[in-house]
Amino acid sequence: MKQEKPKDLAGKQAMAAVGMVRLMRMYDDFFTSVSQPIAQVLVSLDNLMDRTQYLNAQRTFHSLLSKNIIPIVNENDTVAMQDMKFGDNDTLSAHIASLADADYLFLLTDVDGLYTGNPNSDPNATIIPLVENIDDLDVDTSAGAGSNFGTGGMATKIAAARLATASGCHTVVMHSNRIEELTSVVVEGAAFGTLFLAVSQPLIGRKRWILLQKPAAGRIIVNGKAEVALNNDKSLVGTHITSVEGEFESDESVPLFTIDEENDGELKEFGRAIVNYSSAECAKLIGAHADDFFDIVGYSGAESVAHKNNICLWVPGGEEGNLSDHPEINMETHPSVTDLSDLAAMMGDKPRTPSPAPLPSPLKP
Repeated sequence: MKQEKPKDLAGKQAMAAVGMVRLMRMYDDFFTSVSQPIAQVLVSLDNLMDRTQYLNAQRTFHSLLSKNIIPIVNENDTVAMQDMKFGDNDTLSAHIASLADADYLFLLTDVDGLYTGNPNSDPNATIIPLVENIDDLDVDTSAGAGSNFGTGGMATKIAAARLATASGCHTVVMHSNRIEELTSVVVEGAAFGTLFLAVSQPLIGRKRWILLQKPAAGRIIVNGKAEVALNNDKSLVGTHITSVEGEFESDESVPLFTIDEENDGELKEFGRAIVNYSSAECAKLIGAHADDFFDIVGYSGAESVAHKNNICLWVPGGEEGNLSDHPEINMETHPSVTDLSDLAAMMGDKPRTPSPAPLPSPLKP
């Protein structure tokens, strides 16, 4: 008798436990046929939020790969709490690609790549072969939340690409029916779908881990002077802050925003910081110097709102990815590109858009 899909969390987690066994049996049967050893790795977001568990998971992946064992990764849906889930496989894969120091992340979908609009409803939508800076994108990702067989739409793929590229991992969004081309992309530098270039100075170590933290339900808006200072490896101080929105506690990873004057004053997220003070305290520290912190918050705390070692930026050093830095990538092999002048014409003068990273709504002042 056909049973209805469970709607409660316990029921969904029970079905996930059943499905994991069947899924791994399929993978095992396939890879056994080609004499390739595999391993099952189940992770949850709270595993990677903890620095010690993150490093242990990283060592496990490196050990498996050094032994030529392919890890089959899935979220541990049987125990993950709703508010501590990756939520979709695009986000999960970006975290794992970053953790494992992958060179490429492939996000397969049911369209040929990222388009300027929804190709199913917009006849003028054109594919975007190359993205050097995600903030330059001007695309419509409002259509749908993925297929009947997946949990992620194009917006989640852009967010995943942001995570992966900041960690030094090229990301390719392409049609699943071109899966046989993956080898030619990696080995021969061929181009298919949409390639998101890794940043020129990828994050490493602790700063990469900070970027992968679940963001707090709030944000700090800073001035232009702060963006320059943080790009030059300085700490975040009171005189950098113009406003604080939402609520967060000390030691949370808080999104950092600046006003994008080139885009009609839109707010743009450019990094994350593990802060030394709560949102209420940060609001009191706006414009304040370190010498005044004690009098303002009433105790002897840190001299900065966030120390430079606890700040990471989406584009470290302000240097976005650049195709000229990657001669191994041959964009002329892309189906929509005849020569590089075509590519330049496609990219053109790209308007800037705010960060696609979603924020909890509404934000409390």
